[in-house]
Amino acid sequence: MQNYIEFTVKDFMLDDAFCRWVIQNSETDNHFWNNWLLENPHQIKNVETAKEIIKKIRAAHEEISESDLNVEIRRFSDSRKLLSVTPQIDSPKGRLIDFTKLWKVAAVFLVGVFGVIYLSKQSGFDEFSFQKTAYKKRTDDKKEVLEEVINDSENTKLVDLPDGSQVTLSKHSRVSYPKAFSTTQREVYLSGEAFFEVTKNPHKPFVVYANELATRVLGTSFTISSYDKEEEVKVIVKTGKVAVFPLNNEDEVLEKKPEVMLTPNQKVVFNRVDNQMKRSIVATPEPLKSIVPTSKYLVFENTPVTQVFEKLYELYNIPMVYDNTLMVNCRITAELGNQPLFEKLDLICRAIDAKYEVIDGQIVIHGKKCN
Repeated sequence: MQNYIEFTVKDFMLDDAFCRWVIQNSETDNHFWNNWLLENPHQIKNVETAKEIIKKIRAAHEEISESDLNVEIRRFSDSRKLLSVTPQIDSPKGRLIDFTKLWKVAAVFLVGVFGVIYLSKQSGFDEFSFQKTAYKKRTDDKKEVLEEVINDSENTKLVDLPDGSQVTLSKHSRVSYPKAFSTTQREVYLSGEAFFEVTKNPHKPFVVYANELATRVLGTSFTISSYDKEEEVKVIVKTGKVAVFPLNNEDEVLEKKPEVMLTPNQKVVFNRVDNQMKRSIVATPEPLKSIVPTSKYLVFENTPVTQVFEKLYELYNIPMVYDNTLMVNCRITAELGNQPLFEKLDLICRAIDAKYEVIDGQIVIHGKKCN
């Protein structure tokens, strides 16, 4: 059952039950909606606006058939130049231009455009579509009432979940969750972008459904970006471990084997165009807070480079792959300050005549034998 308390005009127009009430006007639906509006008078304006737009669009479409619409569009286009030159209403073939139908065609367009412009301005979303998103389908299919928080502002919004976890909701985003989590897992639904700080509970996994991806954790912090109209869905880990699953609308992830495991400073990007997931490293990796060095500098004096790589792994938790046997005699003397990780790697690799690349969330170092 849907929770309509914070619905926008767009949400009402996309809701099956609401549209059925406006179009069919059954006694049961009338009873429900009239009582609901008495209890939620703050939504009367949104409900009346949504009803008016739905009725206008439906009336405009009923006035003209699909075939007539296509014919009149073509004739309107052909006649536009003629009408701009002369008020003559007889075409060369002796047919009269049906201005009544032309006005109905115009009405279809105007009502449609009005609805799109109005809804996009009111909701803060770039586009308007009657097609259900994965987020909408999942939340509608849930039997229990979900709490939904919508952030239409230009600032972030903090959301407290029932288990003590917190969600920092980005602009033009929404999140849904039950009033009380189930006994097996904590399920949350996201459209847009949010940063999650999850309260640890080894016995009850925390799962975020974000369109094409699901993210499962026990207790950690991470960011998910999953706007409906963007080409990519991203999961970025700050602390802890995160399991990521590609899924269809109906999939569950409690027992499913994850396709990608992420650790701090790693991310996964799902491309909606080619339907592929790619693991990588965040643009600016940060040292783990639990092991930040007391000094601002990392000082190495004739130190084996393999020990330097081990120290960087300890600080950033990013796997580093290299040929230990080949580099066993490579040593460096350096003082590394607060440079970003990739700048540190540039300095180290120049010192030993090596190169590095990022492959599948790891740093792979290609070096030479040192004398």
